[in-house]
Amino acid sequence: MHDINELIDNVRHNEEIARKFFEIERCILSIGRCDQFVSTLTKEVQKQFSVPYVWVNLINEAPLSHLIESLEKMPDLRDRVLFTRRHSMIDIIKSSNKTVLVNTNLSQCREIIPAVYRDIISSVAISPLTIDGELVGLFCQADSDSSRYDAKTKDTFLLDQLAIKISICLSNVTAREKLEYLATRDPLTGLLNRRQLELMLDREFARSKMRERDLTVVFIDCDAFKSINDTLGHNCGDEVLEYIAKRLLKYVHKQGLAFRFAGDEFVFVMPGKNYDQAILVAESIQEYLQSNPLRYKSNLVPITISYGGASVMSDSPSNYKHLLKVADERLYDYKNNRKRLVPTKVFKFLNRLR
Repeated sequence: MHDINELIDNVRHNEEIARKFFEIERCILSIGRCDQFVSTLTKEVQKQFSVPYVWVNLINEAPLSHLIESLEKMPDLRDRVLFTRRHSMIDIIKSSNKTVLVNTNLSQCREIIPAVYRDIISSVAISPLTIDGELVGLFCQADSDSSRYDAKTKDTFLLDQLAIKISICLSNVTAREKLEYLATRDPLTGLLNRRQLELMLDREFARSKMRERDLTVVFIDCDAFKSINDTLGHNCGDEVLEYIAKRLLKYVHKQGLAFRFAGDEFVFVMPGKNYDQAILVAESIQEYLQSNPLRYKSNLVPITISYGGASVMSDSPSNYKHLLKVADERLYDYKNNRKRLVPTKVFKFLNRLR
């Protein structure tokens, strides 16, 4: 009789565990955004199984590289998502597609553990995540109790099943976000495209008027870009545009948004910033580029830019298109006034190569 009661208790216990796994799967199956997916997944596992530390490791390369920018900006996910090199993951799980349990020598797992947990946890369960058969991440659960994830006493079957479901959901979510990313981004530079600029400006212009808050846009273009293309080739031209875009992102990303407008023209938008504040950013970008030429093959290619800006408060435009038009006109005024000065350095360099 005792054995039957024990068997019944075990069945009920297993049913309860299965119910919790089903609840987790139910919560994540319908999610369409990666940030919501990671947040919901990690919180549900913590709630259902009282796991103190749960996070997701994702590779910092294709096919997930487009997720880095959006996920790293989310403060709620700071300790719930970590981008890691693929080979660091392979070093831990080897060629296995099964969950790995580690409760000794955790230093070998250091790179896949968020820094805030490294001195706290004593055991970890590491489940591989795959897309199209390729390793793209790890789902990790950890505890300060070294016996929680002990390979000698614990079975990983249900964790392996959960990892398969997570992989399927991750594949669907990333595919959806990839389509959204491609629809909103310039494929060369990764900056937001012109359509996104217009949508953002339309919205921000209305807010600026309603709240009496300034809004500034600045046009930037690359001096002598056609000559660079003609002399060094389009591959070099592409690298010049990428180089400018990266610098633009670095100076602007905390204060506004950067866009590729067309060709070698870029725009950055700074809500809440006045004209002088935005022009200081453009000057900083210009100074950096003048001091740091692009290394292309055996050449150091000098890069100079022109810029022009406009703001709601100082220029009183009738709509966002008028605001853009004023900034564009100032760009060309600036460019024409210095045509014989700054680009000379670029043209002298190119003439030496011809």
